[in-house]
Amino acid sequence: MTSPFDDPAEAFAVLGDETRLDILRTLADADEPLAFSSLRERAGVRDSGRFSYHLRTLCEYFVRETPEGYELGHAGTRVLDASGARSDGGADPDSDSLESDECPVCGEEDCGTLFHVHLTPPWRRE
Repeated sequence: MTSPFDDPAEAFAVLGDETRLDILRTLADADEPLAFSSLRERAGVRDSGRFSYHLRTLCEYFVRETPEGYELGHAGTRVLDASGARSDGGADPDSDSLESDECPVCGEEDCGTLFHVHLTPPWRRE
């Protein structure tokens, strides 16, 4: 039986909403994980229920919740870098993540994979 997360189109359909892109951009601009209320305020979404819905949808693939708050997951960072949708223009050339040729997801040298999208969230994998 296939899960609804086995379809790559669903992962990319998540990005088809401007509110969700605003949330991703807000997280990209943050220096640290953001609490729900801070993230909602910075993203400019007034309706808490609507914001919660969009954030939960993003957490399926592109955002992760930590004890400190919400932050971009690796796939979220890669999507923003590849699309040019980051408000700061893209990846920081001085960031530690670019100092190594090792892929932060698979660990291979020069893997060349633009997106490592895990279509089934970790908590739904068997």
